[in-house]
Amino acid sequence: MAEAIAFDTHRFVKNLTASGFTEAQAEALADEQVHLLNSNLATRTGLAAVKSNLEGTIEQVRTDLEVKIEQVRTDLEAKIEQVRADLEVKIEQVRADILKWMITAMTAQTALLVTLIRYW
Repeated sequence: MAEAIAFDTHRFVKNLTASGFTEAQAEALADEQVHLLNSNLATRTGLAAVKSNLEGTIEQVRTDLEVKIEQVRTDLEAKIEQVRADLEVKIEQVRADILKWMITAMTAQTALLVTLIRYW
């Protein structure tokens, strides 16, 4: 049941009639004013209901955000792990290339030294 808003219709009608309105006009305006106030103003009960609905909505949004954040975190961790694995593979490839070049250079140096020693 909606709460009624306190409105002094007698005073309202009295002020209007003193300002030149007929009593019928003043009463019609007073009735309309009461109707407007009772149908458009928020009541404590109405505000409590809105607050309750908002709290439920906020809690649902918070839960949804937590789930989405967890999904993003999981996806990010997987991507980071993939990048780490790719880097390890590339590092191993570079190590192998460096080792290959070092062995080739050492072999060339050894051959050069052997050649120089033979002809000296």
